Amino acid sequence: MNINYLNYIYSSELFIVKNLNEKMNSNFRFIFVLLVLMSNLTFSQDNKLDSLKNLYSNLDDTKEKIKLSHQLFKKVTHKDKPLAFEYATDQLKISKKINYTQGIGTAYRDIAYYYKYLPNIDSSRYFYEKSINTFKKFNHKERLVTAYDRYAMLEVVHGDYNKALKLLEESQIVAKDLKNGKMLTDILLRASTVHLNKGNYLSAMEVVLKAAKISDTISPKNNILSATVLLDVGRVERHRGNYKAAIEPTRKALELFKTEKEYKWEMIASNQLGNVYWYLADYNNALIYYQKSYEMAKTLNREGNIASAMNNIGAVYAKQGNHQKALQLYKEAHEVTKKIGSRSNLIISYESIGVSELELDNYNEAINNFTEGIKLGEEINALEDLNYIYKNRAEAYEKNQSYKLALLDQKRHQAINDSIFSKKSNDKIEELKAKYESEKKEKEITIQKNEIEILKRKEEVSKKQRLLYILGLISLAILGSLLYYGVSQKLKRSKLEREKLDLALDHKKKELTSHALHLAKKNEVLENLKQKAKELKENNSTNYNQLIQTINFDLQDDNNWENFKKYFEEVHTEFNSNVKQKYPEVTSNELRLMALLKMNLTSKEIASILNISNDGIKKARYRLRKKLNLSTEDSLQEIVIAL
Repeated sequence: MNINYLNYIYSSELFIVKNLNEKMNSNFRFIFVLLVLMSNLTFSQDNKLDSLKNLYSNLDDTKEKIKLSHQLFKKVTHKDKPLAFEYATDQLKISKKINYTQGIGTAYRDIAYYYKYLPNIDSSRYFYEKSINTFKKFNHKERLVTAYDRYAMLEVVHGDYNKALKLLEESQIVAKDLKNGKMLTDILLRASTVHLNKGNYLSAMEVVLKAAKISDTISPKNNILSATVLLDVGRVERHRGNYKAAIEPTRKALELFKTEKEYKWEMIASNQLGNVYWYLADYNNALIYYQKSYEMAKTLNREGNIASAMNNIGAVYAKQGNHQKALQLYKEAHEVTKKIGSRSNLIISYESIGVSELELDNYNEAINNFTEGIKLGEEINALEDLNYIYKNRAEAYEKNQSYKLALLDQKRHQAINDSIFSKKSNDKIEELKAKYESEKKEKEITIQKNEIEILKRKEEVSKKQRLLYILGLISLAILGSLLYYGVSQKLKRSKLEREKLDLALDHKKKELTSHALHLAKKNEVLENLKQKAKELKENNSTNYNQLIQTINFDLQDDNNWENFKKYFEEVHTEFNSNVKQKYPEVTSNELRLMALLKMNLTSKEIASILNISNDGIKKARYRLRKKLNLSTEDSLQEIVIAL
């Protein structure tokens, strides 16, 4: 008798929210609600859902509303399918409205999940493809991994194991690109489940060990992931017939899920532990864990898990001889399984009903159910299920006196059983384990052998090369030290020279400024004396003419200007040449004016130095602007300073 195990189904639980009717900003509301969700743990599940619905209706069309619609979809998927579909389509509509690509891809994935349980497999596949294409296009890699995973599980349920493995391989590529060990471990565990469904126990063990190796490298340690790996180790051990070895990892996984309060996984682990006890013929313990799984499945409203648990409880009653009770449970589970549309589970359901009908001597009913199970099993190549069903139908044909058909089914059973037996070979499984343990050592030994061989052939050459390398390194070190010392000394000298030049330039700038100001002050004093002399003339002073001539001589003395020009050219070395090159028509007097403008002197200071009035300065600036072809918007001062 083959006991069904549960497929992995992602789920998440929502917290609670108080009833929020007042209007508030959508972003603030969403943040506020998260705080309230975590603090109000005394509400009933209905109050939680009602509060979330009320919050949803008050939110604006933003990312927050899209995220909440996704959470509500997950909350009601297994309770109210039409409402779940409404939330999923709302999520898609709002995401498209605000061009939120991640929301669009997630909405397609949710709609595909909805159709999976309707069931409408073609529509589910269509929307999974749209979800994957959206996540690919906009590079939402983590969401893409989830979409691949969900799509793969759809194909597992409906028996296309090869397609499921292909999808999981695509998912592995993305997870490796993300360097996400947890995601990669989850994907490998899904692949292990598929290999088990196909009856490839060697491949299943290989993938589980690979997942375990990756899980061990994750830091900090993830208890839930570790528990999931243990659960799969137990599952593989059970399928290869090593039932006692399956108990410990399965029980450890169950305890970890309890500690972490992972109710969905606790339900799955309870069901699997019941399977182990069933195969050990410990039906009392099997019934305890099956019933626990059944109660949790009802609480979580998981139809597939409810059907699985009912089917397994029926199997216990059948072993205890209560075939009528077993048949009743099988038929109830069968109706739920048909509603879900899981072909792999339907095979088991037909087989279970057939066995009970056979025990109750209803041979035709038994044959009909076995035949339906065989049809589905051959469609998806479910070897282990076909093995049991052919054996049971052979017995039904024999009791119904259809001996030729019974013999034909017995031969089919034997052929499949031989194939499965080869896959369950303990020697191959143990060889695989040993291979993983010794793989690293074998590689190291191979590398060492190759290195020894190379060293033998190149030993003499290697010695000479090492000597040359050492001499070369010493030479390079000496040369490098000399170069470093020379460069550092040159840099020091350059630095000192720059500092001296900077100091000299600063000194000359100060002298130039001082000289200009002194020249301006001298001319100002002389001009004042000239005015005083004129006053003396008016008072009939006799020596005023001689005084005025002296003052005029000093005012017009070009030696003062030549000294100034000397200082100026030492500070602004290329100024005069730049002016003559760019403006060749500039006169010597205009060049003097431009030099004083270059020093950023005031008009008053310039007038004193050039011994002209302020009006004269204005006229001189005007003529200079005209000669330089400057517009009214151009600044004469800025043009001259830039030269």
